[in-house]
Amino acid sequence: MPTFSKHVARPHTDTSVAVTFRLEADEEQRLAELARQDLRTRSSFVRLLILRGMAAYDKDVKAERA
Repeated sequence: MPTFSKHVARPHTDTSVAVTFRLEADEEQRLAELARQDLRTRSSFVRLLILRGMAAYDKDVKAERA
């Protein structure tokens, strides 16, 4: 069995904000599986997806304005 290093969670800070949203059951199942494959919590994985999505959005907006 392969050995994996445990993902270290980021500590909560005074500036962190909790965000609540809803997913369909099949979306949540896919999210949980992808997070598991990446050795992350669902929360950590969602944060990663949001950060990547915002970076892609910023890139698209910048390209549209060029």
